[in-house]
Amino acid sequence: MDRKRLTYFTFSLLILILIVVVLFARGATRRSGHITLPDADSGGQGSDQAVNSGDSALNLVEITPETVQTAISTMSRPAVYSRTVTVETFWDGGSRSLDAVVYERNGLTRMDSQQADGSTRHLLTDGETTCLWYNTSTDWSTFPAGSFSQDTEQRLPTYEDILLLSEEEIVDADYSAYEGTYCIRVVTAEDAYGYATTYWISVDTGLLAAAETYLGETMTYRMQGLTVDTAEPDASLFLLPDGSAFPT
Repeated sequence: MDRKRLTYFTFSLLILILIVVVLFARGATRRSGHITLPDADSGGQGSDQAVNSGDSALNLVEITPETVQTAISTMSRPAVYSRTVTVETFWDGGSRSLDAVVYERNGLTRMDSQQADGSTRHLLTDGETTCLWYNTSTDWSTFPAGSFSQDTEQRLPTYEDILLLSEEEIVDADYSAYEGTYCIRVVTAEDAYGYATTYWISVDTGLLAAAETYLGETMTYRMQGLTVDTAEPDASLFLLPDGSAFPT
């Protein structure tokens, strides 16, 4: 190969390499990755983001009142977990705080919820059949679950209800942090009675991390369930109080 042809070949190769490098760089800048959320202390919102929630990804440019329902519809709760939920209610001159411990495993949900009279109610359900007993009793009642949901039983506002709202009923939505937990935040408009609710849905677990309801400027309700243990709960927790298996 003579010098002229070698020079031409070398120049063409360099041009080809340059084109490949440019295309690779452009592709890398367009590739979607995990979101870079703001520092937990800042409480700010992020944009141009994609968030992993469990095994599902929220591949949205940003969370707004117009897009938040699409994001929430992709979220799912973990199949196995346990957590403690604290529910507080407030009224003129007083307040009350009650706890519920929730266990989820293989389609069964158990809730041990503190009652206002100091007793503990135990509830075990598969979403179709519900068994209920109190304290250390070995007797239980069985009834169709009907409209039962674990959120209703925990007296939690259900974030799935957001999907039923019109865009006009959602006044604000974004990514934000609630006490160090990265969340999708949704603020509803006041209802016919003047109540408005803010939801914080964990982008890590898909569970409702917190909710607050206000009547005007006055808080009337607060729920928090920030710590989630994704270890599988012990199988004995899902037995009836006499040690027998849940009816199937």
